[in-house]
Amino acid sequence: MAICKILVPYDFSEYSDRALQTAYKLGRPSEIELHLVHVLDDMDSDSDRNTLQRLQAVVLPSIELQSVVHRHVLRGIVHEEILDCATKNDIEFIVIGTRGRSGILRFAIGSVAQAVMKSATCPVVVVNRDETEKKVDVDPSDASYLKKRTGDSAALDMITRAMSLRATDIHIDPADDQEYQVRLRIDGVVKPYCKLDSRVAEQLLHQFMTLARVDQADPFHPKEGRIELPAVLNDVEVRLTTAPVAGGQAMAMRLFAKQNVYFPMEQLGFPSQGLSTVKQILQGQEGLVLVTGPTGSGKSTTVYSMLESFGKQNRNIVSIEDPVEFAVPFVRQMSVDEKHGITMTSGLRTLLRMDPDVIFIGEIRDTEAAAIALRAANSGAFVFSSLHARDVASSIALLRDFGATPKAVSNGLAGIINQRLVRRLCLNCRRVIGPDEKQRHAFAEYGLPEPSQIYEPVGCSECRGTGFYGRCGIFEIVACNGALSEAIASGANESAIRLLVRQQGVMSLTGDALTKVIDGTTSMEEALSARWN
Repeated sequence: MAICKILVPYDFSEYSDRALQTAYKLGRPSEIELHLVHVLDDMDSDSDRNTLQRLQAVVLPSIELQSVVHRHVLRGIVHEEILDCATKNDIEFIVIGTRGRSGILRFAIGSVAQAVMKSATCPVVVVNRDETEKKVDVDPSDASYLKKRTGDSAALDMITRAMSLRATDIHIDPADDQEYQVRLRIDGVVKPYCKLDSRVAEQLLHQFMTLARVDQADPFHPKEGRIELPAVLNDVEVRLTTAPVAGGQAMAMRLFAKQNVYFPMEQLGFPSQGLSTVKQILQGQEGLVLVTGPTGSGKSTTVYSMLESFGKQNRNIVSIEDPVEFAVPFVRQMSVDEKHGITMTSGLRTLLRMDPDVIFIGEIRDTEAAAIALRAANSGAFVFSSLHARDVASSIALLRDFGATPKAVSNGLAGIINQRLVRRLCLNCRRVIGPDEKQRHAFAEYGLPEPSQIYEPVGCSECRGTGFYGRCGIFEIVACNGALSEAIASGANESAIRLLVRQQGVMSLTGDALTKVIDGTTSMEEALSARWN
């Protein structure tokens, strides 16, 4: 695929904005390498860093995600610097506005445009006054809109842009001595977003850590915090983690949209048999319910959705979490705070005296948390927790690795929900195909009927060329009773438990993923990208 290199002289005026809009139209975003050039003269008081930071906000997030964008702040004679930059970077098109002022006279004036046209060795697209006065639709994630929402803060600008792209995580890492790389996780896939000059990046990291009230005096230890956002962003929560790495500070931020914290259980994507099993587990009123899977598999959303179903029944729900991940109105939430003497053990002891009907222990990470969860479950409480494990059988093995006896696990466990997330096909562009022989064999291997047609991703403007839009859950769900409880109590090994689960007709993660291929939710490649179990 040929990449078109386009240079846009930019002076922050409406005319250079229109020139930038024109540049977007010269090719698909994935085929554009965009160079923004701002020229300062020797009398200009703006610093290079401040100008680079201002340039960071002018490219639409959707364009930034798919294109390669370079930002240049130069000093000298305006048209000469533009032409020199075009030559050094093998520019194929220059797009320039004909008039523009921003404070003092800048470069986007007729004489500069004429000088560029006269000496340029590549085509020059001039956006004249008549074109700039045409009405241009405003993207709600463009720079002017973001400025109205968040002021001049580059940190808040980046959070808002990431949310507009449906990102769940922002990663900022040093690439070399001169630049930092910004990446976004969208629909479970980490994608390069942009590169930042190190001067801009370091200032941006400082802003994020200030918002999170993180101690910046000690850069040699990892830090964690929660960013406090203004009222216009009160529907978003951001959890921040920093770590010293080779080349500087690395930062990761998890973005939570509050409206996605919990859903009715029918909307989580449970298979019909699995939903029936979940409802059976919840009717038991006691025992330990585990939701398992790796980081980012949607465990918290599943747990809060189940707790919300109890909230409608006027039950007293309490939690001890490290830290509280989502603030929800139907749970009394306590956060572990060892600095003030609140540990997982002492916090749970307090909660047990608050007349709870349901207890949520944020995550079982170690021997102490496993013992607390099983002790509470075996005392007659209804306990929910999460665990990092790859499937149902390994979840049981992990509890034993944490020191729990087979009998305690068997008596305490009410059920296990193991899950992952797969990408949903974009409904706007998915394409019908017939399954090939290898794909038909996969359906037969998991005991599923062979479909006459399945769908594959294509890519369109709606999904930004990926062919996918959003994610859905795939699940392996068991109620721990009968033969399974007996096998756990007898100390059966992981392989034996896994075999027994399959003999009981419980669908594996891959099997559930394939059912979502049949109904057109996801693609065959996505379902088989990892054979989970």
